[in-house]
Amino acid sequence: MSVVKRTIAGAFTVALGVAAFLPATASAAPVTACQAPFGADAVPAGGLCSATSDASSAAAAYGDASADASRNALALALGLNGGIASSSAVGYAAPAAIAFGPGSVAEALGLNPGLSIAIAAPGSTVTVDSLGGVTCDGPGFAGDLTTLKACLRVN
Repeated sequence: MSVVKRTIAGAFTVALGVAAFLPATASAAPVTACQAPFGADAVPAGGLCSATSDASSAAAAYGDASADASRNALALALGLNGGIASSSAVGYAAPAAIAFGPGSVAEALGLNPGLSIAIAAPGSTVTVDSLGGVTCDGPGFAGDLTTLKACLRVN
């Protein structure tokens, strides 16, 4: 396994590990899942999530989220418990967007090879963009290992 694939796999492991410790949804309704491995599109009947990838990439979205990956990239988006997340990746990028709680918005855009993550808490908007940098408007974290930019707000 190449270094790039191991690095990307590590980023998704961290993102999923963080998501495992997030507060669970209060309702008994299942979380909508969309997975688009290697050249697939996924949009469930309810239409809350969507995932799209080309033959060399993979994308996954859970809850109210969208993920898009192309040209050897990975994208992960988790919109949980009222949060909205979107992730888009090209060219060996591996961004992850996690939004949990009412009014939270997380956006991750990966245009350069490397890992990035945006985690938004209730009522906040957090973005990470390989070209534009990171922003934290409210409680959350954003980090880009390509540009070494990050922001953290706790209140």
